Amino acid sequence: MDLQLLNIVSVGIQIILFLTLIIFVIVLIIKIKHLVVRVESFQNEVNSFKTKLEPLIEETLIAVKRIGVISEKVSDNIDTVKNTLEKVKDATEDVINFKDRILRKIEPPIMDTVTTFSAFVKGIKVFADKWKSYTRERQERLLDSDKNILFDENTTEFEPDINKDYDDINKELNEVRKKLEEMKKV
Repeated sequence: MDLQLLNIVSVGIQIILFLTLIIFVIVLIIKIKHLVVRVESFQNEVNSFKTKLEPLIEETLIAVKRIGVISEKVSDNIDTVKNTLEKVKDATEDVINFKDRILRKIEPPIMDTVTTFSAFVKGIKVFADKWKSYTRERQERLLDSDKNILFDENTTEFEPDINKDYDDINKELNEVRKKLEEMKKV
């Protein structure tokens, strides 16, 4: 009996184990089925994301190509601007050098002319001042020596000549001034 009981218990345990195994397999199959459904839905989502992503990738590639072309054009334009600025710099330096050469060549003759003119004007002024003082001194001497004698016409005959000389000198000075002003403008 003991053996039989043991045999029955053993068969019962085996049945329970098989039933548990069957339940476990059924639960496992259900879980796998749910997992397969989820994997299929995930695969569908990945496929839909992939279909949405493909145009975006293509547009990104096109945009990258366009950016490459634009950057090449910008680089070319920057090179052109650099070259133009170099040419402008060279031209500016040439103009400055030309101006300096002209100034070096023209300045000494102009300064000589101005110095000569200044000396000429000073000489004429000194001459005129001396002449005035000479005529005054002469008139004063004549007045002192002959207080009772009136001026005769011979003493005044030089005054129109002096006035004419002054007018001629003034005309020449005005012409020289005009020429100097023209030289200053240049």
